[in-house]
Amino acid sequence: MSTAVTTQRASLVSKFADKYSIEPTKLMDTLKSTCFKQQNDKEVSNEQMAALLIVADQYGLNPFTKEIYAFPDKGGIVPVIGVDGWARIVNEHPMCDGFEFSYAEELVDFSSKKVPVWMEVRVYRKDRQRPVIVREYFDEVVRRNMQPWQSHPNRMLRHKTFVQGARLAFGFAGVFDEDEAQRIVERDMGAAQEVPAAVQQPQSRSQRAAAKPALEQADADGVIEQPITHREAEPVQQNEQPAQQQRTAAPRSRAQRAEQEQFEDAPATPISDSVLRVLKTKMEQNAVGESDILKKFGFDLDGVTTANYNAVVEFIENPMGS
Repeated sequence: MSTAVTTQRASLVSKFADKYSIEPTKLMDTLKSTCFKQQNDKEVSNEQMAALLIVADQYGLNPFTKEIYAFPDKGGIVPVIGVDGWARIVNEHPMCDGFEFSYAEELVDFSSKKVPVWMEVRVYRKDRQRPVIVREYFDEVVRRNMQPWQSHPNRMLRHKTFVQGARLAFGFAGVFDEDEAQRIVERDMGAAQEVPAAVQQPQSRSQRAAAKPALEQADADGVIEQPITHREAEPVQQNEQPAQQQRTAAPRSRAQRAEQEQFEDAPATPISDSVLRVLKTKMEQNAVGESDILKKFGFDLDGVTTANYNAVVEFIENPMGS
C-alpha cells in the first residue's frame, strides 16, 4: 500500500509539473512555500502536499494563483478555495445554469457603511426545475475585527452567501473558504503542549470546580516559552485611596492584575505572548471585545494569567451563557 501511495503522489507531482512546465522537485518546493498557511515555519510534509494536489486536481484549480491553498491540521490539511476558485468551479460545473442575488431592504451600520441584514442567492441547475435558495445573515457570518470585513462588508457577505449556495447546489464537500478553515484550525488547538506536572500552578477555587487543566486550549507554538516559576504579585500600595482601588481600568501589569477577588488564591503568572495571540483570535471570532472582558472580570487582557485563562476562554466562547 505504501508503494501505491508513493506512486500516486509521484504521478500527481509529474502531472502538475507537466501542466505548468516546471521541474517536479522545484514544483514541490514552490508549492510548499506558497500554498500553505503554516505557523512557526513548520515543515510541510510530502503527504500534506500530496493531499492538496489531490483536491486541486479533483476540482481543476490552480494552486499557483491561490484558487486553492491549505491550512495544515494535525498532520493533514484543511483545503481552502479562494474567491476566484469558487467562481471557477461553479461556472465550469456542467449543470450550472446561472445564479442571482437578492438583498434585504433593512440595513445595519457597520464600519461607516450600510449593509443588508441578510443576502440571498438563487442557484439554477439545468437538471432541476426549481433553484437552490440560500440566505445568510450578516450578524451570523461577520468577523468584526478582520480588515476585509471592515473595508468591504457587502462584498464579504456576498462571498459567504455564494459559497454556501454553491456547496448546497452542487455538493462540493471537503473544501472551505478561509474563514471556515481558520475556525476549524482554531477549534483543533486543544491538542497543544501541556504544562509539565512539575511546573503546573495550583488552581483557584473556581478552576478546581471546573476541573480543567490550565491552558488546555492554547496553541502549539510555545504555550510555555520558559519554565513557569512561582512569584508573588506586586502588592498594591497601602496608601492607595479607596476610589483608586475601584478603578479597574487603571494601567497595571498582568502580574499585578492577577490578584482579583475571584482568583485571589492563585499565583500571578502571566500567560505567554503566544497564548495571548490565541486569546485575541478567539475574541475576534466570537465578537468579544476587551471591554467585555473588563466588565466581566474586572481586568483587561493584561490581567489574564495561567490561573484565570480557562475562565476567560469559557466566557469568550459563550458570553451569553456566562
